[in-house]
Amino acid sequence: MNALPMTGAWHDAVVSVSDIDRWCAALDHLFGWSEIARGSVDQRLLQAWHLAAHITAEERVFANRDDDTQRVRLIKFSGAEQVQIRSSAMGWDTGGIFSLLCYARDTDAIFSAAQAIGWSAYHDPVDMHFGDRTLRNVVLRAWDGVNFGLYCPTSPSPSSLPAYSKVSAPFNGQQMVRAIAPAQNFYSDALGWTAWYSGTLRLNCNNFGMPANYVGVLPKNVAIVAGGKSTDGAWAYGQVELVQWDGFAGRDFSARALAPNLGILALRVPTVDSAAHAVALQARGAELFVAPQRVSLLTQGEVVLCAVRTPDGAIIEFVSAA
Repeated sequence: MNALPMTGAWHDAVVSVSDIDRWCAALDHLFGWSEIARGSVDQRLLQAWHLAAHITAEERVFANRDDDTQRVRLIKFSGAEQVQIRSSAMGWDTGGIFSLLCYARDTDAIFSAAQAIGWSAYHDPVDMHFGDRTLRNVVLRAWDGVNFGLYCPTSPSPSSLPAYSKVSAPFNGQQMVRAIAPAQNFYSDALGWTAWYSGTLRLNCNNFGMPANYVGVLPKNVAIVAGGKSTDGAWAYGQVELVQWDGFAGRDFSARALAPNLGILALRVPTVDSAAHAVALQARGAELFVAPQRVSLLTQGEVVLCAVRTPDGAIIEFVSAA
């Protein structure tokens, strides 16, 4: 089997939105993120996403003011018919990318501010226990079917966290999957990533708003996968969390997880050589959604981009300098 280099974390989350100006205001106001670039989306990228030639798009790039390791790219398409990828979806509905996970300084304050601008949540903030840690958690439901999972560590006091004033840069892209084994195998076998956590959990809080008598009764299968380690030896941010809800029947939105539909469209991973990476991906059994081609990206200039889709429709893009 061809070896794949550890390409590191995803650095960009691509989000399709219906009203880019209100999104920009919200990310600044709620999360303390800053716009670092804006402009037109390269038509070559739109063609790579298999869109019609008449469709255009504009883009705004946002980053945490204190740490721009991971960025969020808002895209507004014009001339295209759109639906929400995860329309009216619940947490156990599968397909696409469910949420971006971030740390928060004050989960309750951000939840209140989010409600004031029309966002909601799956449940009011709760204390969540993960191993020996307690985190104040809320899963925000924003516009366009986009979700954010916010986590404020409360005990034990964390020894180190990324720098942020309100909300950190996203550290994880959560995906609800139909079956955990093929989803995890795709990341490990095809992408060459590592599952640093894999197991079965039972909820100890109702952060997803299920009937109260089901909390802790039905398990969920979870795998957290990462593409590489940071310099301190820890698994780098820019991970993916795969969740299969056992015993919950829902809808599947995998087929909708494509541009120009609204929601979290893709996670973008830097690599050394996208063309060589595409060859290795195919050798390991992955089918290319986008063959290697040159495009221009805001903040990065000319790059070579290729992409795959996971078994549940999520788009993972790989980019290298042209």
